[in-house]
Amino acid sequence: MNMHLIICIISIILSLLFCPIIFKMLINSNGLKPNYKGEKIPFCMGIVFILVQTISLIITYLIIKMDIEILYYLISIILIGLVGLLDDLIGVEDIKGLKGHIISFFKGNPTTGSIKAGIGFLISLLFSFLISKTILDIIVNTLLIALFTNYNNIFNLRPGRSIKAFIFASAALLLTKDINRFDYFIYSFYGILLIYFPMDLKAKAMMGDVGSNVLGITLGIYCAMSTGIIAKFIYLVILIIIHIIAEKYSFTKIIESNRILRFIDNLGR
Repeated sequence: MNMHLIICIISIILSLLFCPIIFKMLINSNGLKPNYKGEKIPFCMGIVFILVQTISLIITYLIIKMDIEILYYLISIILIGLVGLLDDLIGVEDIKGLKGHIISFFKGNPTTGSIKAGIGFLISLLFSFLISKTILDIIVNTLLIALFTNYNNIFNLRPGRSIKAFIFASAALLLTKDINRFDYFIYSFYGILLIYFPMDLKAKAMMGDVGSNVLGITLGIYCAMSTGIIAKFIYLVILIIIHIIAEKYSFTKIIESNRILRFIDNLGR
C-alpha cells in the first residue's frame, strides 16, 4: 500500500476519535465564542490538528523510520499551536493585523498577537538553521515559514475559508516541489481535514488561531524543505503581496466583490 495513503488513513482514524471528544469537551466546559454571525460555537478545535498530526507522524516514524526532520516539524507545530491557543484564550480583539500587534509591542503594550509573531519568527529562524546550507537559504526559509504561518490566519474569518486556502496552497506546493521526501506532512493533514472540514464549513466549530497557525507553519516548513530556490522566491513574493494587501484592505470584501472568489468561498456551506 502507498505510504501516503497509509499516513492519510492513520490520520482519518485518529481524527474520527479526537474530533468528537474535543468538540464535546469544549461544549461541556463552555468553550464557546461567537462566530461572524454572533452564534456561539466551540472554538480552539485546532487542538485536534496538533494531537492527530503528532500521534500520526510518530506512529509513522516508528513504523517506517523516517527522517529526523519529522521531529523538528512536530516540535514546531506544538510550539506555534501553544502560542495560537494563548491568543485564542486571552487575545485582544481591538488590535488588528500583524502590523498592529508589532506596533503595539514596540509601544510597550505587548499583546498575544505580538508574542505569537515573535515566537513564530523564532521558530522559523531556528528551523531554518537546522535545514539550510547557506545564509541566503536561512533568510529565505525563515521568511517563508514565518509568512506562511500567518497566511492561514489571514483567511480564518469565515467558515471553511482558511482550510480552502490551505488546500489550494498545498496543492500548488505539491505540484511545484523538487523533493518528495516530506509529502507525508501534507497527506497526513489531508486525513485530518477530511474529518474536520465539514464541521468548519457548516460553522459547527472554529479551529481558532491554534488551528490556523498549525496549518500555516505546515505549509511553510514543507515549502522550505521541498521546493527549489526559484519556486521559493516566487512563493515569498506572493506571500509578501498577500500580507501587504491584508494590512490595507479586507479580504472578505475583496472575495465578496468577485464572483468566482465568492463562489469558491461559499462552496460547501
